[in-house]
Amino acid sequence: MNKQQIIDTLIASEENFMEKLSTTLEEFKTASDLDEDATMDRQEMSQANEAKDMQLRMQVQYDKAKLDLEGLKNDSQTETETVTSGSLIETEKSFYYVGVAVHSIEVDGKTLYGISSDSPAFTEVFGKAKGDSLTLGENKHTIINLS
Repeated sequence: MNKQQIIDTLIASEENFMEKLSTTLEEFKTASDLDEDATMDRQEMSQANEAKDMQLRMQVQYDKAKLDLEGLKNDSQTETETVTSGSLIETEKSFYYVGVAVHSIEVDGKTLYGISSDSPAFTEVFGKAKGDSLTLGENKHTIINLS
């Protein structure tokens, strides 16, 4: 398990996700712009208001993704004995990046999941060490590698 390669893969995945969010955000922004000189009926105004609402929701999602991406880029490469924010956990079936909720991706034949520091799963994994067991959802895992 090469932590830097995995983080680089996560960064590329998150940058791709942000590009898609940015495109969608611009589409909603365009749809919500009202021409103040144009005559609009109620349906057109309603659609513009709905697009504005979606634009604001997408902006929140974009801002969160941007923070998550910065967290990944600033990850410390320090090896640790116990799980903390920035740790990469390897189990028999999966990888878990701790501290940032990222989209799941395939790495070395295993699925990599992100665990947000705000989630209950963070409490479950925090402080665990190599060889320890952990339960995520209904699945029990053993930490076989930690970096």
